[in-house]
Amino acid sequence: MKIATSISGEHFDHKVAAIFQDEFSAKRAVDILRKTTSLQNQQIFVVGPNDRHPGWELEPEDRGIWHTLLRAHVWLGLAGAVAGLLLFLILFALGIAFVVVNAVTAAAVAIAFGAIFGMMFGGLMTLRPDHMPYVSVSQSALRKGKFIVAVHASSTDQLKEASDAFSTLQVKTVSSL
Repeated sequence: MKIATSISGEHFDHKVAAIFQDEFSAKRAVDILRKTTSLQNQQIFVVGPNDRHPGWELEPEDRGIWHTLLRAHVWLGLAGAVAGLLLFLILFALGIAFVVVNAVTAAAVAIAFGAIFGMMFGGLMTLRPDHMPYVSVSQSALRKGKFIVAVHASSTDQLKEASDAFSTLQVKTVSSL
């Protein structure tokens, strides 16, 4: 999906990490990824237990998060407002007495609540609950002294390529949903 039409403001929405016992194995996996996938060098990171900023290597798009926050709240808020308007129109067409008698108030309330629920869902999208397993398992492995190869894929096809390459190496992987 193009970044301009996506709710997410991140360029690399799909993430997968593989856990390795040592740095040599992790770097060997990076070489395999570079040779067998369409991933670019800036999409592959080796993260070690002594790295100063492992969080940045696991989730490098600070700017993308802010774009996601804005886009998700605006677009999902608008979608919620439209859903509220549709709910009002359905209730009005059904002849619900309160809605018919107080049409302007009922429309305003339905649209406002729809927008609020849409923006709440936008907030949930901004939290990126789909990335939590990826981040928590990776950080846990780093605390245990292991190495991570983190891949930031720009499409589900690239994610599948990376996952397939990792499966041939028979290593534990974790990905965003």
